[in-house]
Amino acid sequence: MGDKNFGTWLNSLTEAQINEINEKQHEEHIRQVDAFKDGYQKEQCYLCGKDFKTISKEQPCLHWLLRRGKFKKNDFKLIYTKFGYHNIASFLRWCANQEKLLSNINDLESERSDRKVLSSTIKWKNIEWTFDCSQNDASGHKGSQIEYPHYHFQMRIDGRPFINFNEFHVPFSTEDVEILKLRNNSRVVQNFGVAGSGMQDAVNVDPEKLIELASPSENEDDATYHFSTFVDMSDHPISGEELYEIQMEAQAQGKSFTYMLNKKLGDRVKIQTVISPAESIPDIAVRTEHKRR
Repeated sequence: MGDKNFGTWLNSLTEAQINEINEKQHEEHIRQVDAFKDGYQKEQCYLCGKDFKTISKEQPCLHWLLRRGKFKKNDFKLIYTKFGYHNIASFLRWCANQEKLLSNINDLESERSDRKVLSSTIKWKNIEWTFDCSQNDASGHKGSQIEYPHYHFQMRIDGRPFINFNEFHVPFSTEDVEILKLRNNSRVVQNFGVAGSGMQDAVNVDPEKLIELASPSENEDDATYHFSTFVDMSDHPISGEELYEIQMEAQAQGKSFTYMLNKKLGDRVKIQTVISPAESIPDIAVRTEHKRR
């Protein structure tokens, strides 16, 4: 099916048909995530059934990227020849969220250049993976040996280089290309599901709901968000004793101080809260693009 025909077909679907397709995809996603989590707890790969430490060159698998076995840099080609970008990214996101939900994945649009189609860094234990794709990469570099749509990949272990951006021009699979073409289609919601959610999904949450549901973290390294709350008490002064009582009540109920301030003082003082990603999220690794003449 050609690009134009596929787009025409998609736009011809009724809302009921779209919902049916989405429901089936959601059910399949849940099935795979459940199988993944069951295997992850046993340190076994749900895709190949092998232990995370096992590497078989005859059966390339995504769990190699966890580097629990003797995975070498040049083995990466075996992986991306078999698996597309969305397969690889989904698996790594699932692993990252098993260790720490959301804040192990920096895919914030605010930190992505307008020239980038993809830009995200995923952290898991002592490893960081980064996906990077510019508009030129997605189109292919015309007049060169890499005219095909591709992305770049970086892998760091204990902060040290293992795979560098410039070592591979990783081709997008046919499926990847079709998905990327639909990224501006209003009828298509592109994400990695709940199990693969990152910080961009986290900041898209309704702020009021977030303040209500958030619970304080004992360790800042485990936090997903940072709340900065300003209380204007110029018209209705609040005693330190009352603020202390509110703080104690918040702790007793496992609620954020911000939530309890709004609940107790919202009708008496002016409260403004700025919600930002926690400092503990990984920085998106920067790739320097070489100018082409």
